[in-house]
Amino acid sequence: MGSLSAFHKPRHFLRSLLTTRGQKADILVKVLGTAQDGGIPQIGCYCKNCQRARQDPQFLRLRPSLAILDLNETKMFIVDASPDISLQYDLVHERMERARNHKKNVPDGILLTHAHIGHYTGLMFYGYEALSADKLPVYCSKRMGEFLANNGPWSQLVKYQNISIHLLEPGTDITLTPGVSVTSFRVPHRDEYSDTLGFVIAGQKKRVLYIPDIQSWKAWDRDIREEVESVDFALLDGTFYSPEEFPGRDLSRIGHPFISTSMETLRPTAKKGKTKIYFTHLNHSNLALDPGGDAIKHITNEGFGLAQEGMELSL
Repeated sequence: MGSLSAFHKPRHFLRSLLTTRGQKADILVKVLGTAQDGGIPQIGCYCKNCQRARQDPQFLRLRPSLAILDLNETKMFIVDASPDISLQYDLVHERMERARNHKKNVPDGILLTHAHIGHYTGLMFYGYEALSADKLPVYCSKRMGEFLANNGPWSQLVKYQNISIHLLEPGTDITLTPGVSVTSFRVPHRDEYSDTLGFVIAGQKKRVLYIPDIQSWKAWDRDIREEVESVDFALLDGTFYSPEEFPGRDLSRIGHPFISTSMETLRPTAKKGKTKIYFTHLNHSNLALDPGGDAIKHITNEGFGLAQEGMELSL
């Protein structure tokens, strides 16, 4: 198969990842994207991981995003508006089985973690030049809201009322539907344009911890082991697997915890088996992306996993 033909099949690739419709669930978190902001394959890169993804679409990974789905209320919310939001939103629509004859189909809200390109630039497709949404609720921190309101082209979304900014107060719950609530909290990260949030998403029975970006677990003012043990599922920053990906580089400038370090920290928690821990936000260099490599074998043997597009967590 030629590398170009692989790109003609991503929609089929995404559709094949849908969970069986017969599965009984009312509240779901659906994983829509698991790559670092550059996606996989990454533009201009011809490393083994990127070439593998070009040649075989099963190895494609989209930019970071989740969907929160309340099937009883037929409500859907997107966590992080990635540049891949069009394909990702098709995945949501198929799961929700929403009518396709409406002129516009928009989510019931978008929650943003921070202002790095893989996490918010998909907002542009809800603007005047594309879907032209009407007062789409965007939940974010105060600093993120100010960034959107005061900097083009995002300020045009506010001016034309394509989006309506709703500020989150870290540590305070917000209710999205009668069966879903979300609590935001700050995490240390590169905060050039906004601060950075993580989320706990709570359904009627279970909870998900979502931290796609963090400087390190030691830099945080919370104990990651306690936070993970307080939930049923954890989707954590797994941008890089180990220092082997950066020969000769200053590791202090990497700005993410290595998966190998996170596993060492969370090994006792994983062994308890209460919380299912998955790594997400994977950089194209990540050693764990090699399906036959030692890194993915180590992750699996230690009781962890890699998040996958199409995964559904029932809450």
